[in-house]
Amino acid sequence: MKVLIAWRASDWQVKIVRKVLGDLAEIDYLKKREELGEKIVDADIVMGGPIPDDALKSARRLKFIQATSAGVDRFNFKLLKERGIILASAKGCNAREVAEHALALMLALAKKIPSMDRTLKSGKWIPWKSETMIEDLEGKTVGIIGYGRIGRKLAKLCKALGMRILAVKRTPTPPDGVAEFIGGAESLDYVLANSDYVVITLPLTPQTRGLIGEQRLRKMKKTAYLINVGRGPIIDEEALYKALTEGWIAGAGLDVWWEYPPSPDTPSKLGLHKLENVVASPHKGGWTPKAREKCIRFAAENVRRYILGEKVLNVVDYENPY
Repeated sequence: MKVLIAWRASDWQVKIVRKVLGDLAEIDYLKKREELGEKIVDADIVMGGPIPDDALKSARRLKFIQATSAGVDRFNFKLLKERGIILASAKGCNAREVAEHALALMLALAKKIPSMDRTLKSGKWIPWKSETMIEDLEGKTVGIIGYGRIGRKLAKLCKALGMRILAVKRTPTPPDGVAEFIGGAESLDYVLANSDYVVITLPLTPQTRGLIGEQRLRKMKKTAYLINVGRGPIIDEEALYKALTEGWIAGAGLDVWWEYPPSPDTPSKLGLHKLENVVASPHKGGWTPKAREKCIRFAAENVRRYILGEKVLNVVDYENPY
């Protein structure tokens, strides 16, 4: 059985996979991206990100793909289903790191760090006036939209700072000692209207695409900030641009986008990343050495489960991906 690591893997990454799988499979990996089409032909299992359609169609023996990321929305579910290929995600492997990044965006907005940094570097000083005050997080309310692994870890971080937590999840539950309110989808408008910071940690699905549009943005406080570490298209791009330029909300912290390379419009065709009241990062929330190691290790362990005929974790249901 052949396992293909479908990226230009570093030695330490290959070492993790070899240690977990031992002699259960032959392990191959790419030395350059162009080798994918050739090496996938006789692979039984692939580890990695989305596979181009032409490569999938040339994979004669492929039966299982183990993603090394939490999100799988960029995989071609229709083609995978047609070819009888199982897909599993690595959701949860970088939840702590993404939660930390969401908090960093909140702090950057509250403390006005990017704008103050730019002002000082331009040679200007910022005087002590009421209009130049920065904000406290203690005592503020954060609304977490998507109370899964990332959302729960973020809630604990915010709780430690003295914040009040409201949450929305698919299936509502009683308060858990961290969030004082955990409602279902019908509670979304309530949470938006009562939060000083709204953080989106949802995956992208047909149900969440465009979830936050003009109507919902207008329900937020004019002093509130919107943070997105889920997926870009969960928010309507044009509506958010209007909200930020017309003063419906105070600002936004964005780590996920509507356009990605090689699109010439990356990351936003409207230039949201250039707005003064936006703190932007290029989808790096879960991109830390520790998170990468955890994700690769989880992926390798799940491949081992598949080879041994054990229960595979995080198998994607193509009809209901999340």
